[in-house]
Amino acid sequence: MGAAGAVATAGSNNSVGGSAAAGGGGGGSMNGGAPATGGSAGSSSAGNSGGGGLSGGGGASGGGPNGGGSNGGGASSSCSGKTYKLCEDFENGSVGSLPTGWTSFKGYGDASPQDQTLSSDEFHSGGKALMSNSAQFGVSRIQKDISALGATASKHWGRIFYKVKSPAAKDPANYLHVTFVSLFGASENRVVDTVSMTNSNTHQWLFNNPNDQGGTASKYDWTFDAAWHCAEWFVDVGTKSYRFFSDAQEVKELAFVGQDNQMSNYKTLIVGATHYQKDTLSGPFIVWFDDLAIDDAQIGCQ
Repeated sequence: MGAAGAVATAGSNNSVGGSAAAGGGGGGSMNGGAPATGGSAGSSSAGNSGGGGLSGGGGASGGGPNGGGSNGGGASSSCSGKTYKLCEDFENGSVGSLPTGWTSFKGYGDASPQDQTLSSDEFHSGGKALMSNSAQFGVSRIQKDISALGATASKHWGRIFYKVKSPAAKDPANYLHVTFVSLFGASENRVVDTVSMTNSNTHQWLFNNPNDQGGTASKYDWTFDAAWHCAEWFVDVGTKSYRFFSDAQEVKELAFVGQDNQMSNYKTLIVGATHYQKDTLSGPFIVWFDDLAIDDAQIGCQ
């Protein structure tokens, strides 16, 4: 596991949005989902990022939507022998506790339940992964200070593997907004974000903000299944740029350059599934995360 600086504290008063909630978390879809309401989430210091145009990497590879997911243990994805600017394979720490070097990012539910812990029942590499048991809306996530990464914090490629327990939990109101990965500067940018539709069992990808302004969204062309999948993102605060790849295939509808998207110098990385609906779901929305990495060049899903 690669360290990334001191303990983070951003977002201790993170709040929620969405049609059934109060505050600012942005619970709706950007492309035909349920309406969302709310304002900002949390607070942190902001700055101006320098730098460079859209960079990084090779073209997309793999098949159509939802293709290319791994069904298990690719040891090559672990942190052993890697020189990424940040690498986390969730092997350090005790099962049932937070991973070493991470702290809790406070949720916004009434009790702000802490449902993110290390687990050995599923993993992409090694013997453990981070498990998110999002049984209630507004659960806490985990966070790491990335300010020690310097310029890389605000201009980088990121990658994470995830596996959703099948069948995925559903919302009786049809739309379920679940965030996987966020970056936090002056406010939260959700860089790996989903909205699923109960009726069609499909989901879209989003770049989303707590006030639902300045985001982008894909079509509902993906499904949650029992396989491991790979999500990659590129951010450049200096050029207000973003790209996203699902299983090595670029989701081009999400890409933007120079868009007013509420980006600011990033201080904190936030990981873990949290949803924004107060409805009673069909069950807990359980996701496992593994083999997270951040680097200056595109990392890929190998």
